[in-house]
Amino acid sequence: MSEFYDEIIASVDETIAASKKNQLKETIFIKPIKKYDSDGIRRIRKSLNLTQALFAGVLGVSPKTVEAWESGRNIPMGPASRVLDLLAEDKELADRFMKMG
Repeated sequence: MSEFYDEIIASVDETIAASKKNQLKETIFIKPIKKYDSDGIRRIRKSLNLTQALFAGVLGVSPKTVEAWESGRNIPMGPASRVLDLLAEDKELADRFMKMG
């Protein structure tokens, strides 16, 4: 074929190759950590029908910590906020950390 045709085919091949490389790249977005106020924490706990002591056990914190969160003296940070978010989304999640006996 002609030199012009060869250049067009080469250009198309390069475009296809570049396109395929971009298709392999995916952007992953991490959901931001939500900030919970005292009412939000209390609402999650009550939606799970848990006392502060049981809620603390599920979260792996002390009952005093839950009390401080719900009174507004302290706020949950980092991993605790992420777990609160998970509990707010999945009411059955708390059951995995409790055992009737």
